[in-house]
Amino acid sequence: MRLVLLPGLNGSSTLFGPLLAHLHPALKVQALELSTEGSQVYKDLADRLLGRLGNTPYVLLGESYSGPLAYQLALHRPPGLRGVIFAASFLSRPHPLLPLLQHLPLPRWLLGQNTLLNLFCLNGQTSAELTLILRKEIQRLPTLLLRARLHSLSQLQKPALQLELPALHLLAKQDRLVTRKAQASLQTCCTQLTEIALDGPHFLLQSQPQACADAIERFITGLPAD
Repeated sequence: MRLVLLPGLNGSSTLFGPLLAHLHPALKVQALELSTEGSQVYKDLADRLLGRLGNTPYVLLGESYSGPLAYQLALHRPPGLRGVIFAASFLSRPHPLLPLLQHLPLPRWLLGQNTLLNLFCLNGQTSAELTLILRKEIQRLPTLLLRARLHSLSQLQKPALQLELPALHLLAKQDRLVTRKAQASLQTCCTQLTEIALDGPHFLLQSQPQACADAIERFITGLPAD
């Protein structure tokens, strides 16, 4: 069984480092990156990723921004998909203030401040090294790309279709970026959802990598291979 990782808003695999260090070496992991070209609408991103998933059995993990993307991919019932993991994610708009960002200038320098990153994203629960990596990931995103992804988030509505596959939600108890309502959207849209609430901030895979790795491996072990 493979584990296919889809990243958060940064779109790269860089922030998966802490989790990868705690996963069992025998687990085959494939970390995909999001396209930086063209439409950032979830349906279009899913269409471009379908051909990269492969056919051998796998579990799809969508972190934060990529939770709705994992859901879109799962609705296609691609060959080999056995289950979906949502890490600190959602299926509806994560915060009611997101639409306002369309009408405001993006304060790039402010988004990269360690104090704000620790307060809203990390809750002071990670190392200075990881804070620096996160800041660099935010700063390297082109403004137009960042706006496009934030726009996709602002347009999210709770899906009408239900996901009928085994699913796991790693819920961050101290998430300051995703509302409880948005977190709960997974419960109503996934018919076979297991929810595990972990102490930690929105960047749960980075702040609690061992607990997340243990939960992921238990979930995968409980799935049929064929």
